[in-house]
This record gives sequence, structure tokens and C-alpha cells, in this order.
Amino acid sequence: MPGRRDRNEVSYYPEIQAFIEAQLKSNFRTQQDRELNVFWGIGELKVNLQRMIRDNPDTCECVKNFARNVPPLNLDIFALITDGNQFEILILEVKLMNSAGLKEWSQLVGYCLVSGAKYGLLVNIDNGASPRLSHILSTEEHLSNIRTVIDGEMHEHCLGFMQWDSLTQSFEYSNLGLIKSLSELSDHLVAEFVNGEE
Repeated sequence: MPGRRDRNEVSYYPEIQAFIEAQLKSNFRTQQDRELNVFWGIGELKVNLQRMIRDNPDTCECVKNFARNVPPLNLDIFALITDGNQFEILILEVKLMNSAGLKEWSQLVGYCLVSGAKYGLLVNIDNGASPRLSHILSTEEHLSNIRTVIDGEMHEHCLGFMQWDSLTQSFEYSNLGLIKSLSELSDHLVAEFVNGEE
């Protein structure tokens, strides 16, 4: 890939963030006829959430308890997705490697479990998943749709693998994991935010 060697994975964050945000907002607007807010953080989760609440008190008030209780955790990128009444956290583990494997998947799973984030995406830039990870995600659904019980309450973690094409600046969907596309992620969010209003 021309010029790819001159860039590190962090340099791709803005274009990946912009693409995801545009897709989620557009899909939500189309299905719900209302706005969705997406706030991005790079690095420490707790500190970034507290900054978002401070800078956007009206929109981010609903995340206050979560931000207070979440442990310190250093992430590549995460998004706080909210309609002002409820929220979800999306964690992105972004890699720039020949093939992303089980180690990278395990990292994403760990971040979601520790933080309590419901959604997670492993994104490899200009390359796909290792044959082993591809096989496992194709045959073991429970590794991308993880359910845990904490203090008697059920928690679900929905994960997917996607490839970022730096030339077209868009995702190539791999069909790996529970979340297979941004449209599918949008559908999950719409269903949750609508159910939360009932």
C-alpha cells in the first residue's frame, strides 16, 4: 500500500472515527427520525468520559454513574454513543498488521469485559484476520456474543471484526463475529434506544 509504511495506526484514527460516526448518525436518523450523538475518546476511558460529561452536561448526564464506577482502562479508541437519555460504549481495537489474530481478539474481549462496554470492534488496517481467528469466529458464535452475569444482572457483549481500507477510506466487512457491519451495529442501537424509551 503506497505511503502505508510512513503511517502508524494512530494516524488512521480520525478517518475511522469520522466514517463510523457518519454511518451511525445517518442510519439512526433514517430509522428513528432523530439525532444520535457520538463522542470520541483516545486513551484512558474514565478520564475521557468525565471530560465528555463536563463538556456536554445536557447530553452526557446519563453516563455519570457508569463513568464513576468504570475502572481506569487505557484503550485505542472508544465512542460514547447516546441519544441523551441512554448510552452505549463502543470500543475499537485498531491494528496495523499483516493479520490480526487471537491475541488481538482476546485484548478486545478483555477490554469489553473489564469496562462493561456492550460493543467492540477489532479493526485491522488494509489486512484481514488470521486463518485461525477467521475459523474460530466463523464457528464459535459465543466468542463474539458473550454473556456474563454481574451481581445477578445479565450483561451482553457484541463483538465484530472489520478491515479498514485506507485507500477507499471505508470498511470491508469480513462477516466475522456478531457485529458484521455498521448497519448491523446501528440496528442494535436503534432497538436498544427504542426499548429503553418504553
